[in-house]
Amino acid sequence: MNTNATHDVVILGGGLAGLSLALQLRQRFADLDIVVLERNTHPAPLAAHKVGESKVEIGAHYLADTLGLRAHLDGEHIRKFGFRFFWSDGRDDLDGVTELGVSTVMPTPTWQIDRGILENHMGQLALECGIDFRDGCSVRGVDFGEGDTAHQVRVSSGDQSLTLAARWVVDASGRAGLIKRKLDL
Repeated sequence: MNTNATHDVVILGGGLAGLSLALQLRQRFADLDIVVLERNTHPAPLAAHKVGESKVEIGAHYLADTLGLRAHLDGEHIRKFGFRFFWSDGRDDLDGVTELGVSTVMPTPTWQIDRGILENHMGQLALECGIDFRDGCSVRGVDFGEGDTAHQVRVSSGDQSLTLAARWVVDASGRAGLIKRKLDL
């Protein structure tokens, strides 16, 4: 854990968006110094119900092919077959309800993902490929540098406080919207 260096990228948020970006940056730029700061501790609960649990084709393609997670998706998540709609018409038996959906397997697979399982896997991959993934961290503030001056990210974890310097700061904090709130957007 290097606290004195200026990191290339500090990502605020270690959920699906933050970890996806970190992994893709690592694939593209092997020497990039990447730090991911996640408020919650890992491993995440296996049943972490969040937006993004049902992937459509483009999202599934990104996870499977761009990030290389196909084996994990096939092994740990439920394969789905496009959008399906059911109307009960007052019936309780699933076999008797009206269903609308594709009748053949789509050429691009999709999955119903469990966010906890996926984020835990991605967090482990991040660590394995040299990304500095820090969980249980609270971002206390971001100060934007002018010109070539590094941005400063103030973080606390337990009873420890530190400031990270970064060339780039990315807000992947979801609803917390850390930078959005700072800029009053």
